[in-house]
Amino acid sequence: MKKKLLSLLLALCLVMALVPMTAFAEGTSVDNWDGTADTSWYTSAPDASEYHITTAEQLAGMAKLVNEDTTNFINTTVYLDNDLDLSGHEWVSIGDGANTNHGSFQGIFNGQNHVIYNLYSHEGLGNGNNNDNNLYRNGLFGSIYKATVKNLGIENAEIVIPMDDTSTYGKGILVDWMTNSNIENCYTTGSITGGSYIEKYIGGIAGFLNGNNNFSQCYSTATITGNYAGTYYEETVGGLQPMDCWDSLGGIVGASYTGNVTISDCWFGGEIVVNSIQAPVGGIIGYGESVQIKNCLVATKEIGNDNHGNTCWLGYVVDTDAKNCFWPNDDTYASNVSNAESGNSAGTAVDDFTDGSLLEALNANTENSAEWVQGINNPTFRWDKRNIAADYSKVNEAIAKANALNKDNYKDFSGVEAAVNAVVRDKNITEQTEVDAMAQAIEDAIAALQYKDADYTKVDEAIAKANALNKDNYKDFSAVEAAVKAVVRDKNITEQSEVDAMAKAIEDAIAALQYKDADYTKVDEAIAKANALNKDNYKDFSAVEAAVKAVVRDKNITEQSEVDAMAKAIEDAIAALKYKDADYTKVDAAIAKANALKKDDYKDFSGVETAVKAVVRGKNITEQSEVDKMAKAIEDAIAALEKKPASTKPGTSDKSPQTGDTSNLALWIALLFISGGAAIGTTVVSRKKKYNR
Repeated sequence: MKKKLLSLLLALCLVMALVPMTAFAEGTSVDNWDGTADTSWYTSAPDASEYHITTAEQLAGMAKLVNEDTTNFINTTVYLDNDLDLSGHEWVSIGDGANTNHGSFQGIFNGQNHVIYNLYSHEGLGNGNNNDNNLYRNGLFGSIYKATVKNLGIENAEIVIPMDDTSTYGKGILVDWMTNSNIENCYTTGSITGGSYIEKYIGGIAGFLNGNNNFSQCYSTATITGNYAGTYYEETVGGLQPMDCWDSLGGIVGASYTGNVTISDCWFGGEIVVNSIQAPVGGIIGYGESVQIKNCLVATKEIGNDNHGNTCWLGYVVDTDAKNCFWPNDDTYASNVSNAESGNSAGTAVDDFTDGSLLEALNANTENSAEWVQGINNPTFRWDKRNIAADYSKVNEAIAKANALNKDNYKDFSGVEAAVNAVVRDKNITEQTEVDAMAQAIEDAIAALQYKDADYTKVDEAIAKANALNKDNYKDFSAVEAAVKAVVRDKNITEQSEVDAMAKAIEDAIAALQYKDADYTKVDEAIAKANALNKDNYKDFSAVEAAVKAVVRDKNITEQSEVDAMAKAIEDAIAALKYKDADYTKVDAAIAKANALKKDDYKDFSGVETAVKAVVRGKNITEQSEVDKMAKAIEDAIAALEKKPASTKPGTSDKSPQTGDTSNLALWIALLFISGGAAIGTTVVSRKKKYNR
């Protein structure tokens, strides 16, 4: 079992070893240089076929070994196993020779897609300095011979050749001078500036090429500056005079004079500053002879400003083979290459470096199986994570989410706006964590948003309206009280519809209120009072009837005053009634009867006169009984009259009682009784008075 497991592990290791590196390393630590050189890694095993450098001190030791001719690493591979930071210390180039195996690196340097940061060189040959101090060179590699440098990045280089530097030829960020060598899958950023004392050949990758050299899948975004102010050549018909032009500036290579050079699948996106008067300038190579430029890209317009017509998009070259290349569609520079034959087939001017057709064309014509992908600003290589855009999908989603929000709904939307405005769009894939942090910042700002409070104005107005009502006026006020009690005060603006519904509920409850009925008690009492009256007793009962008829029964409590006015109208009509006059017909008849009598015919007519005199004429119908009594009193008095007896004196025979006249006899008998009763009464009274004394 153990043997099987071991075999499996070995097979796995073999497979992993065969998998090619396609991207620069991520997540590795960076070793910072302390300025010293460590050679122990070599001296402890001088015959090894490969070495692994993990520190900046070991890389400096490699320069010391080559410059002292201890070893040139021929037939040896040196691997860089870590990112290195050379910041703050003057760099001594690896190799200080030229054109020979002496003082040159001759092995294979495989950066394994690691990066060397902050390459720094500010010293030059001059002012007493000499070659022993390795001031003849300034790049990471001073000189390479039959060597290969691959899979290496140099970022933020700062190379400044002093104005009094007397050195000449080759100044490059990666390598100054190279002979019969290859550079593959390398890139540089930062700047390199040449002094003006004597000509320099300055390139973003390499300075000067000698012999047969090859470049593939390399790029530079460095700023390249030439300052030489001398006179290079006399302008003649036919243009450039080879070998008489110095201080050439190129995005990839400064210059090449001998041998054959192939530059394929490379691109330049930096800037070339031409302070030199007559420097030849090219986006790929400054000056060259027998150069093949294939499937290359110049993705910047900033490659020169001289007035001598010696700036070209690809390079100021002769005997060149330039094809399938691309440059900006800008006629600032007259031609792409110096000779017309190559210029016509060199390639295509481009308006948009993010156009997908450009990427297709590069992949269709690639050399050495290079794989182009769309970068941030222009096509680049699959392994070049530095120029491949980070994934902004989460950022875009977060921004879309933010844009979908109504900022007016929130108390403070500035945090979201700030997070959106803080988005930087040029981050590469190695900076994905930063991009993800941008997205997270937007999401966090959104999550931290606080909605504005809902507008309770309508609710407050409805409640004020309800509070202004007298609930005792309504049959059932509970629905209004319930609607008011149901109001919840913590709603936000997104719940405005709910708040508006609360207001509506109160308003609807108010609208549905039914007033209590008005109190018709007084009306009913007044009507009952009117109904108890005998309308026949009154001269005009119509006002009472009209007041009763005018009563409206559907009045509510708010109209109580109207109802009370109805009651009062009835009461007033009743109070205004006038009784009919009493009927004096019988009285008048009795009086007429009495007046028809001759009072002298009667013994005592005073009773009748008294009864007539007692008549009161202002009585109304309710006093009819009194009036009737008056009539009866007269009638009774008349009925009680007694006629006088007939006279017995002479001359009165006609008044003497006649035989057979019983009425007069009766009268006389009655008078007799009355006289006797009076005498007896007088006697009794006299006795009583006497007794009482």
